[in-house]
Amino acid sequence: MAQIEKRQYEGGKVTRWRVKWRIGGTGKWDGQQFDYQVDAKRFKALVDANGNHRPTPEQLAEHGFAHLVPAGVAAPAPEPAEGVLTFRAYAEEWLGQLVKPHPETVRKYRERLEKHVFPRLGDRPIADITRREMREWQQGLRDAGLSAKTIANIRGETVVPIFKAACRPGEDGEPAVRTSNPMDGLPLPEGPRAERDILESPDEARLFIEAAYAVDPEAADLLLCKLSTGLRWGEVSALPPRAVSVARGTVSIVQVLRKVNRRWVVEPKPKTKQGYREVPLTAAVARMVAERCAAASREPGRQFVFVAPRGNHWRYEDFYTDRWVKIRDLAREKGLPRRMTMHGLRHSLLTLLATEGVDLAALRTMAGHASVTTTMNVYVHATRRHHEPVRQIVGDFLGVDALTAGSAVG
Repeated sequence: MAQIEKRQYEGGKVTRWRVKWRIGGTGKWDGQQFDYQVDAKRFKALVDANGNHRPTPEQLAEHGFAHLVPAGVAAPAPEPAEGVLTFRAYAEEWLGQLVKPHPETVRKYRERLEKHVFPRLGDRPIADITRREMREWQQGLRDAGLSAKTIANIRGETVVPIFKAACRPGEDGEPAVRTSNPMDGLPLPEGPRAERDILESPDEARLFIEAAYAVDPEAADLLLCKLSTGLRWGEVSALPPRAVSVARGTVSIVQVLRKVNRRWVVEPKPKTKQGYREVPLTAAVARMVAERCAAASREPGRQFVFVAPRGNHWRYEDFYTDRWVKIRDLAREKGLPRRMTMHGLRHSLLTLLATEGVDLAALRTMAGHASVTTTMNVYVHATRRHHEPVRQIVGDFLGVDALTAGSAVG
């Protein structure tokens, strides 16, 4: 029988599944690798049913593995029956009917469909897709290492709307493509959910900042600004000097850095109207940013407050590899009991503001969110700062000292 091996790449961040078998049961080893465990299991069943031989091109096409048919070999993937509407065809139509979508939104949706949805569902008649298929599709993404949040984003922003649209009558009164949405009531696949690490105390913030400046003061300035403002990576890395108001001690978000087709490009405006906002700076951070703006004015062609060694904006991958990893590891050596991420700095600030009682409207504005629900449910974390006040309040209420004294064994 064929076997399935779990393989991990990129330091355990990427998981692949390999089906391997001895040809005919006793011959040489053969194998095939898959992104999703559910596909590996289906392929293994075909190999087993075929007497430990690779499935024929006809079998591959019939069971949704047409992409594995060798180039130039006959029996390509069968064309859908005439008049059958596939998920891919309907999804393309749905994308074309979005009302005034942002180009980046369309690109993101299409990328998700091509990478995570079409390989499994693209050639299936949309009317025939079942709830079981969608559950297995979700679990396949989970098995491949995608987080619950990523899967929720894919299904909530892309897949569910397509099925909802398929359940509505056509614009000219045509009957609905589907009678029900297979995603209704379907829970996300279970799996371990790690709580994001944040900086919870002034001592932890100090350890982190000291480590950053010990590694690279230039990178540390960017991280200090990010921590003190809660800006996203694309906002702080693309911050132009013209967005800084020295008199008011604020920075305004007027452009962003975004990854498009594997390249980081500067877009002249935030994606949503909430992205346009003015964020206050502490006195020390305002002085640092003002000094960097002054330096930028003396350097012809410099477009950003924070720049990489060559004078251009920081690419996330370069900053992460060359600066962040070293800063994070040094902070842990100094005693920071956490494994921080760069986005965790944004979580840290929003949690601090919420804990200190900043009103919800201001908190949502600082975050640049459309809804305060997103801010509170995703970015604000439980901390231990309330433990000591709770101990004091409960102790006073119970009269613990008197009770302890009265029950002491003398």
